[in-house]
Amino acid sequence: MTLAEHRTSKPNGHGVVGTVRGSMANLRDSAEDALQRFAQSPRISVPMGKQKLQVHADRVRAKPAVSPTLSMNLGLGGVALGLWGTLFPHHVKRTLGVTAPAPVVQALFGARELWSGYSLAGDPTKSGMLWARVAGDAFDIFALRALDRPSNRKRRTVRAALGLVLAVTALDLLAATRMSGVQRNAA
Repeated sequence: MTLAEHRTSKPNGHGVVGTVRGSMANLRDSAEDALQRFAQSPRISVPMGKQKLQVHADRVRAKPAVSPTLSMNLGLGGVALGLWGTLFPHHVKRTLGVTAPAPVVQALFGARELWSGYSLAGDPTKSGMLWARVAGDAFDIFALRALDRPSNRKRRTVRAALGLVLAVTALDLLAATRMSGVQRNAA
């Protein structure tokens, strides 16, 4: 058999090239099937001696897939704001021109943000917690609008904070509406 005969596939599909093409197509199809099965229900088998360890992962279905990441990042931002309000209430008061006592600032801003942020950082699919954040954002908007008065020397800072809260409210609304329809599947 010559080299030219090896390179060409015979009409009936046999020969070296035909066999290689068929094997490659089967390999590609089986890899695609395996990826599809893994995407639907992520699991991995890890050989451990004579036994196999099966690892299954719960997978969140959200469209688009950025919603859980957005929720988690909103939660981490909430933790940071909550720490600021809880540990440094006097700084919050000076920054925004708040006249309320420090324990009120700690409870209404610090503890609330810590609670919602910690909950979302732990499980970003909690749509109820996202809706609680939206309600907290409404409270923040109301409080910042009350601080946006001519007698407040920190009025410019309050307006900047109000703009930031409005932007975060839009993100909270987006995440809450998308995560409300999340489906979970575990294999």
